[in-house]
Amino acid sequence: MRTFLTVPMAGLLVLAVAAPVAAGPNVGNYSSSVTIAQADWGSFDKEAGSYSYGYLAVSQEQGSSDALAEFNQYIEQNVQCTGAETPDDPSDDMFGTISTNRWGFGSATLSVDGKLASATASSVLYVEQDRFDSCTGESSYDELPALEIALDLTATSGTIRESGRGSFHLPGEFNSHSSYKATYRMAEGSIDGVEGAESVFGQIGKVSWSEHTNG
Repeated sequence: MRTFLTVPMAGLLVLAVAAPVAAGPNVGNYSSSVTIAQADWGSFDKEAGSYSYGYLAVSQEQGSSDALAEFNQYIEQNVQCTGAETPDDPSDDMFGTISTNRWGFGSATLSVDGKLASATASSVLYVEQDRFDSCTGESSYDELPALEIALDLTATSGTIRESGRGSFHLPGEFNSHSSYKATYRMAEGSIDGVEGAESVFGQIGKVSWSEHTNG
């Protein structure tokens, strides 16, 4: 089952905890809402021994003219470490993987239909990369050229609504109460700029939250 807002919610919770500090040493109140379009994609080629998975989340907080894009892609390639030069002798064959992890952030533009029926987004991402070769044990880190990426989503489900509440209490020291409401639709579409075009599954939605702290 796909989960809505898996990636962005971590950042939203940081905001909800950090923002009340500015309101005073004892009492904090924070509330806001954010519009989000997010998608993931993946592929597996058994014959080539390769696997890849990626996601893109673009969010825009209420009252802000700027959106933020967050990107991650993992690629794994099976390789033969030793024994390739002696194909008739399997006793010296050893196998491993070359794994590549890319991540990036960037300012973005986001347009979402009022009924959450469609969404488009674009961004220029600043991407970094880790690479590890299990055959040699060698790893590397690189800063990659800026990546221009575009997302196009169309809703495939009716409107889904979620809500929740939470609290944290230390007697005589600290109290915190929080709540959130999410409205979203499942979606499908495409992403362009990640090694060409990829078909994606995703979500288009809005989430609002509030928190009160005392202590």
